Amino acid sequence: MVKTTFKNTLMCGVFVDDLPLHRIEIPDGKAPRNLVRSIREQGLIEPPVLLETHYGEQIFQVLAGIRRLQAIREINPEAHVVAIIRNDAQASPAVTITENLVRSRNYASEIQAFRELHKQSLSDDDIQKQLGLYKRDVKKLAQLSNLSDKAEKALENGKIAPSAALVLAKMGKHQQDDFFAEHPDSVSRYTLASVKDWRMKQLLPDSQLSFLADMPFN
Repeated sequence: MVKTTFKNTLMCGVFVDDLPLHRIEIPDGKAPRNLVRSIREQGLIEPPVLLETHYGEQIFQVLAGIRRLQAIREINPEAHVVAIIRNDAQASPAVTITENLVRSRNYASEIQAFRELHKQSLSDDDIQKQLGLYKRDVKKLAQLSNLSDKAEKALENGKIAPSAALVLAKMGKHQQDDFFAEHPDSVSRYTLASVKDWRMKQLLPDSQLSFLADMPFN
C-alpha cells in the first residue's frame, strides 16, 4: 500500500492507493443507481476522505464520500480503494463545504460546517482563503448561518429555496419564525415571491403602504 503525503491548506492528508473496504466504517444504505452505474463503468474518479481512528485494528471513519463507498461495496464488497486519510477531525467541516461546491449543493450541511469552522476561530476571510472559495460563496454562507432553527429546517427539508432563505436571513430570527407561524405547514414549498412579499410587509406596514393607492399608474 503506497502512501503519499500532500498538503493543500485545510485539505491536507495522506493519499493511500490500496485500502480494503473492510477497514472503513461505511454506514448502512444504498447509493443512488446512477452513481453505482457510473462507478461500475468508469471506476472511482474522486477518492473518499477518511478519518483515521485509534481503536483496535486500524479502522477509518468516512468524512466525505459515503455514497461512493456504498456504491463500491455494492459492486464488490472485497474491493480495495484509493482514499485520502486525515488524522484531524476538525477537517470535517472544511471537507463538507469544498465537496458540496463540486456537486449538488446541500446548504444545510454547509451552514453547520461553516459554524464549526467559526468555532475553530477562523474568520470569513480565513475560510475564503484556506478553502479557495469565492467571496460570494462565503458571504452567502455567512448570511444563511443567521437562519433560525425553523428556517434552517425548512431549507434542509426543501420547503424553502436557498434564494428565499437568503431573504429571510436578512431579518431577525423571531421575525423568521413569525413567517412560518403565519403560513400553513401544508404548503409544499414557500416561494421566493411569498417570502419577499412578507418581508416587505414587515418593513413597511400597511399604514405606510397606503400612499400607493393614491399614486397614478399609466
